Amino acid sequence: MASWQERIAKTGFFTSAISYVSFWIVDALRPGFVARYLSVHLFLLAAIVFGAWWTATVREYRDWPFVQYVAAAAFGIVLASIAWTLGSGFESYRLLAVLAAFVTPATVLSLVRIV
Repeated sequence: MASWQERIAKTGFFTSAISYVSFWIVDALRPGFVARYLSVHLFLLAAIVFGAWWTATVREYRDWPFVQYVAAAAFGIVLASIAWTLGSGFESYRLLAVLAAFVTPATVLSLVRIV
């Protein structure tokens, strides 16, 4: 049975992650609709904090390597697109930065799975 801290952290993570994605999509469809009043990235920060708390409180680990690698690939694509967008000042190193950003989540996952 999950402890009360694990349940609160799990609920907070899913709530903030779903809110982040929802508000980000709404803001992408109608620019400024959400961002004019608050930063959408506050929900991402909350998801990171609740996710870290949830991983610290979980007692039973389930090994789902396929889901983990799919999530790492998704984060790699997101990081690569961010690196491409923000890397215009790097001119000749832009492609290298995008490749490094794409590979980073899979590398971190591999290192964490070793421990």
